[in-house]
Amino acid sequence: MLKQLKQSLRNIGVWFFRLIGSEIRDCRTGKPLGRGLIFYWGGRVHLLGCNCAVVPLPLPEPRVTYWKQSIGFTAHPEVDFPRLSPQVSSPSAQDLTKVLLVLLDHRDPASIEKTISLWEKAGFEKERILLAYGGGPEAFEKIAHDKKFLLNELRHRTSDHQREKQSYREIFTRVSDWLTATSFTHVLFHEYDHVPLIPDLAARLARCMAEEQADVLAYHLGRVDASTNAHWLAMVSDTYKQPVALSMIGTGHFWTREAWEAVSRDHSIADSYLELDLPTTAHRLGYRLREIRSQSEFVSNLEKKRLSPEAAVAAGAWTLHPVKNSQIFDIVEQHIKMQSSASTRE
Repeated sequence: MLKQLKQSLRNIGVWFFRLIGSEIRDCRTGKPLGRGLIFYWGGRVHLLGCNCAVVPLPLPEPRVTYWKQSIGFTAHPEVDFPRLSPQVSSPSAQDLTKVLLVLLDHRDPASIEKTISLWEKAGFEKERILLAYGGGPEAFEKIAHDKKFLLNELRHRTSDHQREKQSYREIFTRVSDWLTATSFTHVLFHEYDHVPLIPDLAARLARCMAEEQADVLAYHLGRVDASTNAHWLAMVSDTYKQPVALSMIGTGHFWTREAWEAVSRDHSIADSYLELDLPTTAHRLGYRLREIRSQSEFVSNLEKKRLSPEAAVAAGAWTLHPVKNSQIFDIVEQHIKMQSSASTRE
């Protein structure tokens, strides 16, 4: 109850600051970045309510003055760094069995069985689904799925994920150990409430990875260093030691095995929030990260009014998040089944 009250007060405060604040425009392009209240206090310039990670930038002056300097705001360009090594591999249409699905769930065995059934409709046989279970050991023993492991560390079991710096490091390490005796070449990670909407998700991700020449495909991928992004500001004691910091939503992402295993071994910033730790580490190790173009709009980190599964598919969605309602799960499963049957008839 107290948490909900704090959240409500916070939302009212943000709304008020945006109401009385001014529009913030990119000083380079003129594009609107958001609204916020800017004021000076205690030797610092404070920005309240802005819903975009902006980068402060000293502005050039038309003539030399010693009494006036202006500071504007801009935003980082799209993440498009090259891979340091030229070797990039993407699963071919004939080799999609080499894609392992890592499914993170903490619910009861019956709910997990339903989710696994949904992913089977999306083209993943049970042999290619590895369950990372975040619930209790008693429920874990009752889960019928064979390929599973129980998470032991506490950093994935957080209530305030960002402030408590939720981590998926144990998942990365345990999956890497599990991969040792397998021939999988790629890893698709999904939280249970980030659901597939199409029967050929792996094939579409494989094509996207090949087109982008990427090692990691992500949703809401962006560069956040030297910006007002709250997660970056809290990432390390001296944020400026990290020259490039990237952020991505943590609910779903697609990796080459090489990149996944490399990140699992590097713990330089493992104490950071997972949505910065994982992409930033991958970038620093020389791997190429790219956004899954046109798909981020269907993936949100907040529960809000969303499209129905049918409307989302009609709009071009491959996946949908968050989906916590069991009735929506049933609708999605039936919809994928219908799409698969139609594709088979064609």
